[in-house]
Amino acid sequence: MANSRAKTDPSKPKQKAAKAVSKGSARSKSSYQNGSNGAEGGARQQLLLAAKRLFARKGLSATTIRDISQEAGLNSSLISYYFDGKDGLYKECIKEIGTQRLSVAREILSEAETPTEFRLRLQMFTENLFKLYVEDRESGLIIVREYDRIDSPAEEIFRSTFLRVFEQLHNFFKSAQEKGLIDNSKDSFTLAKLFFGCISSQMRLDHINEKMYGKSIKDIEERKKVLQHTLDLFLPLK
Repeated sequence: MANSRAKTDPSKPKQKAAKAVSKGSARSKSSYQNGSNGAEGGARQQLLLAAKRLFARKGLSATTIRDISQEAGLNSSLISYYFDGKDGLYKECIKEIGTQRLSVAREILSEAETPTEFRLRLQMFTENLFKLYVEDRESGLIIVREYDRIDSPAEEIFRSTFLRVFEQLHNFFKSAQEKGLIDNSKDSFTLAKLFFGCISSQMRLDHINEKMYGKSIKDIEERKKVLQHTLDLFLPLK
């Protein structure tokens, strides 16, 4: 009986990770939609929302301060007042998206105790990234664009958030190898890099796949298939 209690309940990691995803999504939605109390906080959030839409649709370089102020219906001087210019506004967008993703990744990619839990956590991590791209299309497109930027004003913020998401994934693979949950003959950094690259490429190339082949991860069945095929390529690794 004691041994039975000591076994890992396979539902617990999923419940905990799902709760983290839910809390993270709520924080993200609240941070963009509610802002601070009062008119000033509302104006700031209006600018963030307007900039987010434009950065996703047109990119940083093609978006002007005038575009943002017109989209928000506010005076352009408020962009300098709140964010010290367009680059500062872009940094704030990346920071809010990245901070929320990192928080969720840390919750989901905590150390696994069994091969089943390892696969489950990896699955939920992948589902969450796809969910960002599909359900919060603007955030997903901004991040896809940021991945491809050679010179970005938000590079340091990107490194301190999204790069740490990758580092969290690397540590997740490394810990699983040390516990004998997956094949330890492979390099953990390379495994994490390849896995993350598979996920990222699916999001970056999705518009091409949709246009040329009529297949998109926006379709739930296609998304499930891509997810399972990706996991099967890496697991079981032992």
